[in-house]
Amino acid sequence: MSAWRHPAAQADASINFDFVKETALIAEKGKLDFIFVADGLYINEKSIPHFLNRFEPLTVLSALASITQNLGLVGTVSTSYSEPFTTARQFASLDHLSNGRAGWNVVTSPLEGSAKNYSRAQHPEHAQRYRIADEYLQVVKGLWDSWEDDAFTRNKTSGEFF
Repeated sequence: MSAWRHPAAQADASINFDFVKETALIAEKGKLDFIFVADGLYINEKSIPHFLNRFEPLTVLSALASITQNLGLVGTVSTSYSEPFTTARQFASLDHLSNGRAGWNVVTSPLEGSAKNYSRAQHPEHAQRYRIADEYLQVVKGLWDSWEDDAFTRNKTSGEFF
């Protein structure tokens, strides 16, 4: 039996934010280090029903940042089907919103069908996906390290912002 079919289970849990909030608060109260939101970029007739509709990781984690204090917030983003600049901004935002609790589950998207969802002619081979991921991570880290934490002075008197 699929878990969502259990009589005591909430059938719409994957898209019910009240359920997600309650789960996060229980995890935090239980002193868990982090919660993890997986993601996949392709579904088919063999997909687990839960994967057919669910929240996108960074959106739901950003919402959870506002109701948790200590719980780490880890989300999946693919290096094969996203852009480093956007990913760097999204995780930097989550990190600021959560006061340093953001984490990234880096994946290269193994399912060939993912390419269709991004209008790509073909899905990169395994070795190519990992070469892309290596460069991608270097770019993201470079963006994150492109200024010091105290670079923005925001001096109202002098008018100096950074």
